[in-house]
Amino acid sequence: FRRVPNLSKLLQAFLATVIYWITITVGLMVVLSALGIDIAPVFALVGGASFILAFAMQETLGNLAAGVMIMLNRPFDEGDYIAAAGTAGTVKAVSIVSTTITTPDNQIIVIPNSKVWGDVITNATASDRRRVDLQFGIDYNDDPDKAMQVILDVANADPRVLKDPEPWVRVTNLGDSSVDLTARLWCKAEDYW
Repeated sequence: FRRVPNLSKLLQAFLATVIYWITITVGLMVVLSALGIDIAPVFALVGGASFILAFAMQETLGNLAAGVMIMLNRPFDEGDYIAAAGTAGTVKAVSIVSTTITTPDNQIIVIPNSKVWGDVITNATASDRRRVDLQFGIDYNDDPDKAMQVILDVANADPRVLKDPEPWVRVTNLGDSSVDLTARLWCKAEDYW
């Protein structure tokens, strides 16, 4: 599977697991058949048990279906920083039923895939560039043009700030005690934090 281009790690692990269990099942059926055991009743038993298990495990099967959708559509992969199901963090592992995320304060959160797939997924590391919005407050007695120029000079002097698109600073709010300025800068995704 590693030789197949554009196949996510998640889908590789899922396909390997499916092939493993199919091989075990077919091998077991061949062995039973070779021992002279009629496997037709075994198929009927498996079919009945499958129906009962499917009914009893509806939520788990929903997670399973969501896991397959995540693996096929690839909204994220291991190592991506995402926000989903009310949680944000770095994806550490994705199984067929759950996604494990490590938050910035090093908490490990396991989220059922149905909640991840059923929510808006924001992948912060999917793009190679990110926009940084910085807020500054200055006194009403200060010169806003001079303050904006100082902020632009500092931004342009920082090698992490990209020149295209060009950084800009604007007055965005007249607060009760300050004039609020917003600086919009672009950087590489790895320099965002």
